[in-house]
Amino acid sequence: MEAKAIRFIYSRGCKEIRAQLVEQLKCLDQQCELRVQLLQDLQDFFRKKAEVEMDYSRNLEKLAERFLTKTRSTKDHQLKKEQSVLSPVNCWNLLLTQVKRESRDHATLSDLYLNNIIPRFAQVSEDSGRLFKKVTRTGAHVPHTEAHHTTHAQYNTHNSVISSAMQMLSPPDKYFISLPPCLLPCPPPPPPLCPPCPPPPH
Repeated sequence: MEAKAIRFIYSRGCKEIRAQLVEQLKCLDQQCELRVQLLQDLQDFFRKKAEVEMDYSRNLEKLAERFLTKTRSTKDHQLKKEQSVLSPVNCWNLLLTQVKRESRDHATLSDLYLNNIIPRFAQVSEDSGRLFKKVTRTGAHVPHTEAHHTTHAQYNTHNSVISSAMQMLSPPDKYFISLPPCLLPCPPPPPPLCPPCPPPPH
């Protein structure tokens, strides 16, 4: 009875643990799906942002080149060296130079999005999917482990029963020694004695 109670408690505990594991796997599945979707949205966002940055960079470059070309064709450009540092012409050229630098910065930012950030998000998404598959395989292995432990527990129970039976089937000598003297079997009778020899003749 005690062995049956232990097996019942063990089986019930295994079922509860397996039910909790199934619920946790469902939650993990939902979280993994949401994470993969979020990473995909981030990749799309930065891909679009890289396109916007590149378009903005090209437009700034065109804008700066347009007015730099126009400035070079004016007489003010020829007299630029003779004017003071704070002259309108110098300020104008400084502004156009700054626009060209800003154009290069936006082009660099676009390249950073395309070649660094987006591949990193893709790698994280692949790692998340691979880890989820590994956890799912581990969870699927749990029923086999449970069956192994149940079989092992049954083996131990049967082994205990067999050991008890073997102890009860010990040699009969030990059984007789443990009995009181009145219940011990009688020893076999001794062999008959030889008749006495006749006296010698006179």
